Amino acid sequence: MDVREILNLLDEKGEVSLGTWKPISVKKNPDGTVDVLYRNLKVGSEEDPVFLWVYANVVEDEDEVDVRVLERITFQKKDFTWLSRYVLPKEKVYKGVVE
Repeated sequence: MDVREILNLLDEKGEVSLGTWKPISVKKNPDGTVDVLYRNLKVGSEEDPVFLWVYANVVEDEDEVDVRVLERITFQKKDFTWLSRYVLPKEKVYKGVVE
């Protein structure tokens, strides 16, 4: 399935409005899911944009194609900075072994 089709299906189903959210990155995963990152066109600023991450399952039957949202998270750039600095564990890795 083409990435544009996935984005249009999410818009048609009312999951993510393309009038409000601009897709900036799409990653297709080998397990039939997609990660889509959007930027809000109406809220936020260039300095501190508001993002939406959508994790969805792409279901392709013989006659029909459907996209089902599994997870969604809305965040600002400062939220991501906070997560990476304070929440994500700081682990030391030696030759593939986490300590």
